[in-house]
Amino acid sequence: MIIEFIGSTGAGKTTLISEVQRRLAKTAEVTTSFDLVAAALGLRGVTHPTARNLIQELVGLPFFIRSLHRHKAFVVFTLRMLARQANFTIFTVNNLRSLVRKIGVYEIIRRTKRDRIILVDEGTVLSAHNVFVYSSAFYTPEEIARFASLIPLPDVIIYVRAPMDSLIRRSLQRMDPPREMKSKNRAQIETYVNRAVTMFEQLVKADEIRSRVLIVENPEIADKGCDTAVDTITEFVLNYESSGN
Repeated sequence: MIIEFIGSTGAGKTTLISEVQRRLAKTAEVTTSFDLVAAALGLRGVTHPTARNLIQELVGLPFFIRSLHRHKAFVVFTLRMLARQANFTIFTVNNLRSLVRKIGVYEIIRRTKRDRIILVDEGTVLSAHNVFVYSSAFYTPEEIARFASLIPLPDVIIYVRAPMDSLIRRSLQRMDPPREMKSKNRAQIETYVNRAVTMFEQLVKADEIRSRVLIVENPEIADKGCDTAVDTITEFVLNYESSGN
């Protein structure tokens, strides 16, 4: 059972995953996508985001290459969308690396998911962030729908929402922001967050995705709102698992 968490930067996805994993571990076999990939190398203890991404890229690359024939249409679509950026920059390169990593890890998970729950922080669906948000290029509802029809999907998608002011504040406070947000420019971050929220609200309504989505509100990470979100997700996952879906 593959469960991917999506939402804007600052929504609190990583915090929720940690709490949901702790709660589910009491009654089910559960792990994260990173732990699954890193376990074979004895590197589950790595916490630095860049190092974790590099590990997943290296381990996932052969799986990406072997599965490319099945994901060719999605990769071509993504390349076309990225090509609309005004300049070929280091951010474009990083977006391509992210795509390879996400598909490679997805393929690893798909082969090993039997009899366990796998929580995914940065998965295939979240690649929509790279395709549609970190670019000033205009996109259409048809392109959102096309993305949804091509992306390799998890079993369940948890869409984490939060108020706009909370998303912006958390993004500014992050110690490990995405490369595009490292400048801590508030106006730029507000633009990215607004684009992300608009895009995800469209994406979760796509035909291929909406039947897989659970939407949760995470107003403040440190208050009872987080506990409520964890309770909602945990109950949903356990009911989904017991129903045999």
